[in-house]
Amino acid sequence: MGPGGDDGIADPGMEPTSPPEQLSGVAVVIIIAVGVQTFIMLFIFAKRQIMRFTIRSRRGPHVSVGQGGVKALRREIDRRLEYASHIRYEPRLGRVGSSENAAHKHRIVAVDKIAELDDIILKYDMQYYRPAGASIRSFLIECLAGPLVGLDPKHVHRFCDMYEHARHSYRQFGQLELNNYLNLLDELKSLVTRNTENKPSSPKKSSTPQHNKPLNRPKRRIATSTFSTSPTAGSTSSTMIVQRNSSAVLVAADHLHMANSTQV
Repeated sequence: MGPGGDDGIADPGMEPTSPPEQLSGVAVVIIIAVGVQTFIMLFIFAKRQIMRFTIRSRRGPHVSVGQGGVKALRREIDRRLEYASHIRYEPRLGRVGSSENAAHKHRIVAVDKIAELDDIILKYDMQYYRPAGASIRSFLIECLAGPLVGLDPKHVHRFCDMYEHARHSYRQFGQLELNNYLNLLDELKSLVTRNTENKPSSPKKSSTPQHNKPLNRPKRRIATSTFSTSPTAGSTSSTMIVQRNSSAVLVAADHLHMANSTQV
């Protein structure tokens, strides 16, 4: 027995603690395999969901078009499909043979009449072309410096308000509103016709000079000369290279003073 008392004697009422059980190698391998398999399944599921939402959100077919074809053909098909979303067209609403509703008859006439104004403005100058779907108000304001010169801007805003009333407003657009719209439209058409007849032959030049400098042109370099100072050379004529608009020119030393007086 030691000096401490009963240290060497075990308590008969206490059971000896057994060491913790260790997992066997087979169990560890099974756990790792199940974890890897679960991770792969979650990765595949997330990837499929991301691709699904990506395809549904883009403007185009949900299935790849031209699959299995040449790469150039597939790119051309995708390019044309993407370009289709940028196509704009304004059809005539009052077509021959179509059943016109009496409630929208005046609106259809008002919306179709805007094409006549576009044609007359286009005869003034080809640059005053309104693409389909463009804002009529912005277009007519730009025409105040050309086909509609001399017109009060209030008439432009009044005409545009009546056009938007006929096309978008829920308020009634009857025969009286249509007559007011057509009268103002006739005023605009007559003004454009009169300005086309009195159009100056040459456009008015701007007071600010515009330099049409070509793009991607190399800058002019300062002429650097290299003279041969060897005493054995009997002639004092030597050559130098001058850069003029990215082309090399050989200039003799006899004409060096002329080259320096000329802008390069």
